[in-house]
Amino acid sequence: MINSEILSTNGIRHHCAWTICIFGTALLLRLAVLGFTFPGNQAVEYYDDAKIALNLIQGNGYSISYEYRNWLFYEQYLKHAKLQDPVTQGTRVTAVKQPAYPLLLAGLFYWFGANNFLVVFIVNVILSALTASVVFLSLRQTAPFTALTAGLGTAGYPAFVFHSAIVPESTTLLLLLIAALWLCLVRMREGTSWRLWILGGAIGGLAILTEPVALPFVGISFCYAAWLDRRSLRNRPFAPILAAAVALFLLSPWLIRNYLVFERFPVLKSGVGLNVNSGLAFSGKGSWISDERMVALEKASRNLSELQEDEAIRQELISMFPSHWIEYVTYDMPHHFLHLWWDVADYWNDYSFKYLVGRRLPYLLVLGFALPRLFRRIISLARRPRATLNGAVPELAALTLIATYTLVYSLFGPFHSRYRLPMELALLVFAAGTLRPVVESLWKRCVSAAPENA
Repeated sequence: MINSEILSTNGIRHHCAWTICIFGTALLLRLAVLGFTFPGNQAVEYYDDAKIALNLIQGNGYSISYEYRNWLFYEQYLKHAKLQDPVTQGTRVTAVKQPAYPLLLAGLFYWFGANNFLVVFIVNVILSALTASVVFLSLRQTAPFTALTAGLGTAGYPAFVFHSAIVPESTTLLLLLIAALWLCLVRMREGTSWRLWILGGAIGGLAILTEPVALPFVGISFCYAAWLDRRSLRNRPFAPILAAAVALFLLSPWLIRNYLVFERFPVLKSGVGLNVNSGLAFSGKGSWISDERMVALEKASRNLSELQEDEAIRQELISMFPSHWIEYVTYDMPHHFLHLWWDVADYWNDYSFKYLVGRRLPYLLVLGFALPRLFRRIISLARRPRATLNGAVPELAALTLIATYTLVYSLFGPFHSRYRLPMELALLVFAAGTLRPVVESLWKRCVSAAPENA
């Protein structure tokens, strides 16, 4: 028998059993999926993160192979032409991927053996299960039944379950860092300390080192945290500066390394032109660069650094912008937005049972429940900004994430479905708020009907 105190509203707010229960549920689901789907270490498909990690432990530095470089920068855009006698041997120094997750993979490969993806997935499912627990913790003090719904929703949401157990990629780590930053904001409302600001700065820095798209969200979160800081106005301005300094401290080795390698400062990521071109090719009307010009760019860039190569692609796109800006504004950007909020082009017409049940229908269900609450929160923010800023911290943090990600990907294009996963985590928070009255009513009926443990 379960003690009724644990099942009460106060028990959900304070008892550690709920955090453990949500973590255990999430972990068991992910381990079950891993057990059914794991194809063997040698059969796992992997891309940037694992390729860099394997090169690191093989003594090739933070690099990608020329063969992968050819595909990443050029071959995936070619419709009819082929590269002329491309270089296929050797590696090249890269900054196309942020270092947090590749370094984690490199450590796992070093200790447990190269290509040991079983260990990687076990770590991934633990990180993903922790995310569900952290989401629960960030909501439970002010809205315990919303917290319970959001925590269990995150634990069982198919996209999170399958992504963590199937794809050796950095989004799983990013989701945990986003949830942890939300929790820091909630804790700052309850009682701010310098230690909490340092922790928030460290989490923000790690999030940026995992995915640069998180930078606007992290910056706005620091500003929001300054608003929530209840200390004197004299001390308050120094707190976000401290958090930014901690984040910059974590970023500095990466920035210094890139300066030494590419002789540019600051360089967070080398693939800006690459990402814009990918957005145009896979989420817009099509790349502005012709096959012939792509082949010529590849040949001319073989002796350049990766950053110089990306700058060449960027300059090519900039030179063509005056003749394509109307197309970009009226077609590409609206389709970027549509592909982000509905589905990426690769899966737009996928109506297979597996995809509908595992991806599209769960997303539409969450979206349908989330939007009413999201719009109500926007209206309350416009009408009562001070009260909303102070009283709806988790939802406003989620709204900030949705707004910043929508803006960035409407400009650059979401050509991978995983780009939307952080937004789906935020939407789960709003969906849980919509479902709270129903969950609370059902919960209290079940508890009142259950026999009390003596």
